Amino acid sequence: MRQVRGTVNSVELIGWIGDAPEQRVFSSGAKVCTFNIATKHWGARTDAGDRTVETDWTPVEAWEKLSEQCMRSLHKGSRVRVVGSLRTQSWDDKESGQRRYKTFVRADEVLFLDNRSEGNGQEMPEATEETEEVPF
Repeated sequence: MRQVRGTVNSVELIGWIGDAPEQRVFSSGAKVCTFNIATKHWGARTDAGDRTVETDWTPVEAWEKLSEQCMRSLHKGSRVRVVGSLRTQSWDDKESGQRRYKTFVRADEVLFLDNRSEGNGQEMPEATEETEEVPF
């Protein structure tokens, strides 16, 4: 859990990967794997009184060794548990000049919940981020 002077920034999600993960390698050699995780929650009631189920899509970034493990093990439809912290980036849009924001989860741990493809019934091992902080 990430705490700084009386605050807590901790996120835990269990859901499914929407599309195949993508990896970028920067000129410094740093690697980041990005993917979106789908989670469900109860939505509004219909006219008939039934509750709808809605899907939230949350972007996730995994860095360095965790990035490599995610690229090897995740695919569209994979079920995962992600533990990390909420981050927000901001920038000025070059075309409109407006301030833009992107909020995502910076993964510290990714637990692969799918069974191995070999069919041995074992869950994939938990992957954790190295202690070295990588700026983005």
